[in-house]
Amino acid sequence: MMMKKLICLCIAIVCLCSCGNNKVYRPSKFPDESSKRNFSFAIPYQEKNSSIIVRIRLNGGPQFEGTWDSGCSVPLKISTLEATALVKAGTLSESDYHSSLPITVANGQTSEYDVYKLKSISFMDEDGVEHTINDVPAVIDDNVGTDILIGLPVMQALGYSHEISQYDQAIYFKE
Repeated sequence: MMMKKLICLCIAIVCLCSCGNNKVYRPSKFPDESSKRNFSFAIPYQEKNSSIIVRIRLNGGPQFEGTWDSGCSVPLKISTLEATALVKAGTLSESDYHSSLPITVANGQTSEYDVYKLKSISFMDEDGVEHTINDVPAVIDDNVGTDILIGLPVMQALGYSHEISQYDQAIYFKE
């Protein structure tokens, strides 16, 4: 019985001592302005629902918000809503159809998706300069209104490395 009381007392002391060790986390930031010069350009982003959202222009036409998704293996995923907007703008047509592709999503489900080749996807940097990638395969998701996903191949095409700064909400690229 005495041993049980001693063990309970030790556990209580450990719990009380550990409560005062809260670590305060700060958003990442560059130590000084000279560190930013190591990068070629920066694309601003907003945070929504714990996701990084950037503005993109598709085929030189309409602008959309896209989710930065480093786990997405396809270059770009758009819904039929965005595809319809591109067709109405005259920047996407049946001649842009590329193929059909089976894709496995995060929950393990595999579905067949149509792939269209977009003429371009553009990002506006903090200085107002547009950075464009041409001939981008885009998967069309039949679920209307699902988020646009900007995948790893697009990220790699923008620069050979990038760093996300929560401090000033920008994605910095090295070309």
